[in-house]
Amino acid sequence: MGFLFQGAESIIWDSGETVSKKRIRKTYRIEALDTKIISSRTKREAKILKKLEAAGIPAPRLRDVYGDTIVMEKIDGTPLKEKIDDCSDQKTLFYDLGVLVSRLHLVDVIHGDLTTSNFIFKDKIHVIDFGLSYISRKDEDKAVDLYVFEKAVGCRHDTKLLESFYKGYMAKGSTDVLSKLEAVRLRGRKRELMAFG
Repeated sequence: MGFLFQGAESIIWDSGETVSKKRIRKTYRIEALDTKIISSRTKREAKILKKLEAAGIPAPRLRDVYGDTIVMEKIDGTPLKEKIDDCSDQKTLFYDLGVLVSRLHLVDVIHGDLTTSNFIFKDKIHVIDFGLSYISRKDEDKAVDLYVFEKAVGCRHDTKLLESFYKGYMAKGSTDVLSKLEAVRLRGRKRELMAFG
């Protein structure tokens, strides 16, 4: 079993055909509370992976879950952020990405950390890392998910590609979500103005 990555919330190991994700215990939390939080978040992530598999959405397939650990299918491919940098047809990639995100939202999965780092390209785009994900039917929550993605794209990629992303999103998605997105953007701009005085 080889160490792959450690984030703020978990440690990930490569086990060959699978990847194991173990949530990190927080020493500043009361132990009983920490155990309860970790168990709840692990179960929630496993439930989301099952939901995505049932919907046929390209994401890691759940193999096992026990205690604070999830074992899932390993997807060998290229991180999407790198694929975009090396791709001659970035618009098509972003269109396909929009379709995929709309499929997540149609089954009420809010990713919580939509960045091009959390997608892998292997013959098609797969979505990964559901550590911050949750289930919600609210258009507002879906709009916030999109707003987070817009901000992430602005930090690394050409924001003009968002036009292709939203064309893909609208091929499957809801105009109600995009209406909410306008309000979310406005709140975001107000916060930025307040931060700079």
